[in-house]
Amino acid sequence: MNILFVSMLPFAAQTSATIQNKCIIKGLNQLGHNVDALTLEPSEDALSFDPSMNDVGEWLGNCYFLKPSFIYSALRAKKHHVEESNLTYTDGSTKSAGKGFLSTIRTALKSVYDAVSIIDPQQYNVRSVSKLDIEYERYGVVISSSDPKSSHLIAEFIFKYHEKSNTKWIQYWGDPMLIDITRKSDWRDPFVKNRERGLISKADRIVYASPLTLVAQKLLYPEYSDKMDYANQACSVSLKSEGNRKHEAKEIVTVGYFGSYPSSIRNIQPLYNAACSGSFRLIIGGSSDLHLEEAKNITVLGPMPYSTTLEFERQVDILVCICNNKGTQIPAKIYYCAGYPKPIIVILDGEHKAELRSFLDTFGRFILCDNDEDSIIWAIQRASKEISTLRNYNIPEELTPRYMASKILGS
Repeated sequence: MNILFVSMLPFAAQTSATIQNKCIIKGLNQLGHNVDALTLEPSEDALSFDPSMNDVGEWLGNCYFLKPSFIYSALRAKKHHVEESNLTYTDGSTKSAGKGFLSTIRTALKSVYDAVSIIDPQQYNVRSVSKLDIEYERYGVVISSSDPKSSHLIAEFIFKYHEKSNTKWIQYWGDPMLIDITRKSDWRDPFVKNRERGLISKADRIVYASPLTLVAQKLLYPEYSDKMDYANQACSVSLKSEGNRKHEAKEIVTVGYFGSYPSSIRNIQPLYNAACSGSFRLIIGGSSDLHLEEAKNITVLGPMPYSTTLEFERQVDILVCICNNKGTQIPAKIYYCAGYPKPIIVILDGEHKAELRSFLDTFGRFILCDNDEDSIIWAIQRASKEISTLRNYNIPEELTPRYMASKILGS
């Protein structure tokens, strides 16, 4: 079958959503489908631009690009004046953006936009799809994938002007709209809910990344619950390519956490405090609003290119993922790391941690613990025993890109 994959996110954007999209495309390709893509044209000055991310070419046929609009270009964060604006460095220093007049104007405009809008500014890029010469009728399915949510607006625009097409529309939601934990709940709530309802009403199939989100969305929109499903994300590295290496017992193991950890979403403090005991080495890499002090056994790094992150992930003995402190969304990093031949510790948190424990335990791949020092130290001790006993790690079928793609298609 011919499939058009639609995302407002370029494949060179260093975000977890990019890895998600690549896994979907890889899985569709493995199922024998022909996949074309429609994405935003990459910009080298974009804050998230990382050419090492764009390795999806072998699984794609044609790739069509939307031109960024003037409004979006004006609002978009750019490397030359904002890439370090929110980063805290290991010496405690910060680098501030907004020194120039244009930067000040952009920041002000973005603040106003964020305060009144109900969807991301990439929505202004949607209309440029009309300038592309694409034969939509040749596709059996169009899959729109978010984040950003504006990805679904592209598909909405396409179907608006191709109403007679027999093509099916599948929406894949990495995060929902109304109950997205990164969105501030305020006076816009009814408008956001109405827009979300309008989008899902037009889809033939709606797929969420988390079974917990699926339950919540069915309660919010019961009239569309019969076409809702979930497909958890997949691992992005292969045990085969990593060689399933054998580890020797070590006196002190090295533990790595690589990902963002904004204090409003993830609580990294218990992991950091556990490392202060000196019983293991800890390397932390990623963006945050926190400043964590380095110690003899603790290294704190800022955001890194994707290729550098992969190298650190390969080097450490144990990988740690931290769940969100609220909401139904499951950090994609948990799935991406599952392909490494090493222990993966998932630190559970939030009001749904009991349900998360039950769900993640079904894979038989993760060491699960609560987000407190004693539980984390127990998990690291257990992981260390796995290393010393030379456990052989396998990827469950349910965590493969092929399985994820099959679930999205409903096959």
